[in-house]
Amino acid sequence: MRSTEKSVSVIANRNDKGWETMQTEQKTTSKELETKLLSTDILIIGGGTAGCYAAYILGQRSDYRVLIAEKANIRRSGCLAAGVNALNAYITEGHTPQDYVDYAKKDANGIAREDLLLSMSERLNEVTAELERLGLVIQKNEDGSYASRGWRNLKINGENIKPLLAKAASDEPNVTVLNHVNMTDFFLEDGKVRGAYGFDVNVPVFYEIHAKAVLIATGGASGLYRPNNPGFSRHKLWYPPFNTGAGYAMGILAGAEMTTFEMRFIALRCKDTIAPVGTIAQGVSASQVNADGEEYEKRYDRTTSGRLYGTVMESREGRGPCYLKTTGISKEQEMSLYKAYLNMAPSQTLKWMEDDCGPAGKNVEIEGTEPYIVGGHTASGYWVDENRRTTLLGLFAAGDVAGGCPQKYVTGALAEAEIAAEEMMRYLSEEAIGGSAAGKDPEKQGFPQESGNVRTHGGADRIYDSDRPNEAGLSN
Repeated sequence: MRSTEKSVSVIANRNDKGWETMQTEQKTTSKELETKLLSTDILIIGGGTAGCYAAYILGQRSDYRVLIAEKANIRRSGCLAAGVNALNAYITEGHTPQDYVDYAKKDANGIAREDLLLSMSERLNEVTAELERLGLVIQKNEDGSYASRGWRNLKINGENIKPLLAKAASDEPNVTVLNHVNMTDFFLEDGKVRGAYGFDVNVPVFYEIHAKAVLIATGGASGLYRPNNPGFSRHKLWYPPFNTGAGYAMGILAGAEMTTFEMRFIALRCKDTIAPVGTIAQGVSASQVNADGEEYEKRYDRTTSGRLYGTVMESREGRGPCYLKTTGISKEQEMSLYKAYLNMAPSQTLKWMEDDCGPAGKNVEIEGTEPYIVGGHTASGYWVDENRRTTLLGLFAAGDVAGGCPQKYVTGALAEAEIAAEEMMRYLSEEAIGGSAAGKDPEKQGFPQESGNVRTHGGADRIYDSDRPNEAGLSN
């Protein structure tokens, strides 16, 4: 296979009519596209929050060979790349998982699967405790209990949360990481997903990766709409611009059932910095006010969409811009906001420093972003069952790419990753004895079992970048 590149040399001359560009040379070069054939037990596509945690769980509880294919580098990829300052899904004392189900369903105006929400909610505290064991700093009260922000949020020092997850996954001896490889298509055999195709993003290498089970964990879709910030600020998106919706496209092209793509998410954020507003609204109990100082929230639904809708309508009706009312907060509260944003959106703290005026002296202007398709906040994504199996045999989904379960946030993505990991282990166990993993496969055709569950080479040397993409732990 060969890849072709065209090179065009352009020069610019200035004359009395302005600048004139001229093409002076064009040449075509051709490079040999090397093909790599790899085999593993479980292929995880996407090394973000859900992908890394699924690999970690599989490493802790099984000997199956696991391969993470990530188009960037798992240490700082996905939604948690820059860190986060709170865990927004946690069952605090006095509440139950069903309380979280009721909250999420109401906030989504009823567009949610209760079975998915409950199976996720029942694991929120368990995965939170595991994060702390992995090294995440969760802020504590004087009595040693977790410091909460409202009834379902915990305060954390989470700038390093993604490196912690990446290390946990890559340290497992049966987990191999393939960085800088972008998977583009599933391939099916006998009606089952048996792996995927992809390309190295740095060197001309084509990958064909065979697997007995595949987890899609590629996140949601950014960049579908024109950015709300114009000109030089077009890059200031709420959701990572590298989350392109490719995982959705792979499933659609392979025939997987999807759900609720019409349910878009528009984030309410601090103007200019796209910093989260919840840090302020919940952290210092700041209300939303319009330009006249009115607390306009009372006129609209107190839901995620209602708070955004109210902000838009206040501006359209001439009462904007809108703000979070922070003037008058204490110096201690102001300092807590400075620190909190350094863990997630340092641009907000830097803006206050540059303006020489913090939130105690000036209200924080807010506005909506452009729309996104993201299953972690809405119900958009793959149609899955309670065990996160998609409608394609052998394919599982977790995190923002999985639909039906809004308000996952970080811990919900981890919970879904654990659920999917457990189900993939059951799936492979059933296939090993010739059974039907999804319970709907009358032909009972199992994947060849040449390697069994034997652990492969261990240690951090199994993290491969594009300059050395095929080494120990992968079979050609």
